[in-house]
Amino acid sequence: MTTADRTREIVPEDDSWAHHPRPEDPFWNESGLFTFMVPELDINGYFYVWHRPNMKLTSAGVALWDAVGTETHNCLYSEWYHFNPMAPDTDLFNFRLGNGMSCELLEPLKRYRLGYAGDELQLDLLWEGAYHPPNLHYSNSDADGFEVWGSVHYEQLGSVTGTITLRGETIPVDCHAFRDHSRGLRPGPARNQSGGGFDYGWASERTSFAVTSARPDPTAPVTARSVDRIGYGHFIQDGKLGQITGGQRVVLEREPDGRPRRVELLLEDEHGREMRAVSRVRNCLKWHSLWHMQWCLAEWEIDGEHGWGENQDWFDINVIRRHQRENLGAAR
Repeated sequence: MTTADRTREIVPEDDSWAHHPRPEDPFWNESGLFTFMVPELDINGYFYVWHRPNMKLTSAGVALWDAVGTETHNCLYSEWYHFNPMAPDTDLFNFRLGNGMSCELLEPLKRYRLGYAGDELQLDLLWEGAYHPPNLHYSNSDADGFEVWGSVHYEQLGSVTGTITLRGETIPVDCHAFRDHSRGLRPGPARNQSGGGFDYGWASERTSFAVTSARPDPTAPVTARSVDRIGYGHFIQDGKLGQITGGQRVVLEREPDGRPRRVELLLEDEHGREMRAVSRVRNCLKWHSLWHMQWCLAEWEIDGEHGWGENQDWFDINVIRRHQRENLGAAR
């Protein structure tokens, strides 16, 4: 990745793979994550796609979870299918998959229509970006393991409106949530990862953040107090966006199985400003694929303002497996 790649502005053409070259490697990845929530019901959800255009398939899924059930088999709903054939006209944010997921790009870097048609769950959501996404140029953080995400990456907070229909019950959605796009080689599975977290929060158009951090000792026990290093991200304070240049993340309390209860962030940005945010976790989905993540709805206090967002708490799979087996009383 060149210096120009790291510093250039993200442009509308970045929301399509038709405008940039790619190698022939089958593991070239073009992924996109959209989140949504109904915080008054402690409901969190995702709409997540990993396109492999050189393989001509898409691995993708949706999930919905609340404060009851922390696994994909006992949460409100979870479906993931790895082998959706890619239609000839498929693009990054214009597709219709065999598993019922669909996306229509209405305005690049701004508006997306998300759909899902399953037997028990249907989604009809409009995701609208709140600001222009910054180029996070995280390839200078390879020592923390972030290179696994790919060579280009941008993130954005925005509003989500529409409906969830779960087993015949229609639930209105009107929230602020997160989306991202990564592209580059992603062979997986990822092992010996640093762990840490991705956290975002939205209090108002003037106050929000999205930040990724890494544990300084990837092999430390889950219960060890860890002051995680900030790797990359951005925050908005007084309506002005800045890229994060420093700070720390600390999980203040955990459940016995390792799930976070409360998280504190102290952030610094390129403009010399500071932000403090403290969360209270409201639910959790234990999600494992390329990495292990405890994916949690979070209620935030951000510089004194109330908001909502997520705590995504990451561990290398060997670290979390050892902790959870010990917690279950296993001998080995």
